Amino acid sequence: MKRSLFLLLALLMFGLSAGLAQNPVKVRIGFNPTQNSDQLRPAAQAIADYLERRFQGAIEVEVFIPTEYRGLIEAMRGGNLDFAFFPPDGYVIANQDVGAQVLLKSVRGSSPYYWSAIVVRKDSGIKSVRDLEGKTIAWVDKNSAAGYVFPRAALVAEKLDPDKLFAKQTFAGRHDAAVLAVLNKSVDAAATFANDNRNKSGAWTQFLKPEEAAQLTAIFYSKPIPGDTFSVSKQFYTKYPTLSRGIAAALQGIKTPESKLLFNLYRIDYMIPAQDSDYDVVRQARKVAGQ
Repeated sequence: MKRSLFLLLALLMFGLSAGLAQNPVKVRIGFNPTQNSDQLRPAAQAIADYLERRFQGAIEVEVFIPTEYRGLIEAMRGGNLDFAFFPPDGYVIANQDVGAQVLLKSVRGSSPYYWSAIVVRKDSGIKSVRDLEGKTIAWVDKNSAAGYVFPRAALVAEKLDPDKLFAKQTFAGRHDAAVLAVLNKSVDAAATFANDNRNKSGAWTQFLKPEEAAQLTAIFYSKPIPGDTFSVSKQFYTKYPTLSRGIAAALQGIKTPESKLLFNLYRIDYMIPAQDSDYDVVRQARKVAGQ
């Protein structure tokens, strides 16, 4: 598999280098702001540098990190973004609104899925979602699958109206801010991502110190969510189909433990080909959640 991938990339490079090396194509890649941009930017730039090296001067990669989830969609709508690491919900909207096409999806461990979790402090006395009545919750963003869409849809499916269940709902904007709000007792609960449904790995273990993460626990897990995507704009793919496939092939060649580039970015072990229908479950969750 790896050999065939490298052969594909080599063939693509052979066809690209002659025409593009003297006049590199500018490639603008957007990165989902799951955490503080000061922490995300070095990992994003490392991906850009890797791609420029692989294409030997045929492309010039520009990094874009918006301040909110919707920023990726709007940048692509305005013709200012060629590729994006869209979260599942963001991809569905971008596909619907601006014709974005998914190329790859993320794998963590050996699973192309992740989960939404609602986390609380262990000393809160909250044991289930029904114990959240009259409590406060931090969502991440209305365009976050794990931080809003899937947990909200699950509550609605359980005949629990979030607008009546919670005394107050806030939006933290990022997963790290959401779990920190629970730790600091600013809110009673937060919806965030989890890498498994066994209370072992998630935003709280990733963004908090071990002694801090140990104070939080998940009381709810959603159904599996297909991995976050690497997607291309309709305009770029139409103009540069070979280059688009080549960039996806280059990213597909990154795999832990040989390379930590994707792991340092979003804790991704590797990426695999994806198709639009993989995200139909996200479309259904959005419908149930009233999005």
